[in-house]
Amino acid sequence: MDTQSHNVSPRMPVRWPFRILAAVIVLAGFIAIAGGTLASWSHDAGLAKWQALFALPVITWLIRLAWESAIHGRPPASECWPFASQKVFMVYIIILLVAWYT
Repeated sequence: MDTQSHNVSPRMPVRWPFRILAAVIVLAGFIAIAGGTLASWSHDAGLAKWQALFALPVITWLIRLAWESAIHGRPPASECWPFASQKVFMVYIIILLVAWYT
């Protein structure tokens, strides 16, 4: 039986200025989630609540990507984390854009 060696390229390290920027993005993401939750809870706009709920996976994806870069200094191994694959992520983004602009 032959064993296959996968051609996995090593992840590039992230330099310190970009790690600081990633930490700012993490902080801004948490503020956006908290502020969006409070704003949608205090106002009675049904469509805005659904749009915010639908955008939550993208916000968590961005926060995780920035968190891994800021804390560990490398991008995460699974770059499309809350989604199963890159194709699922792209379909989600297309649906998200169609939902926002219709």
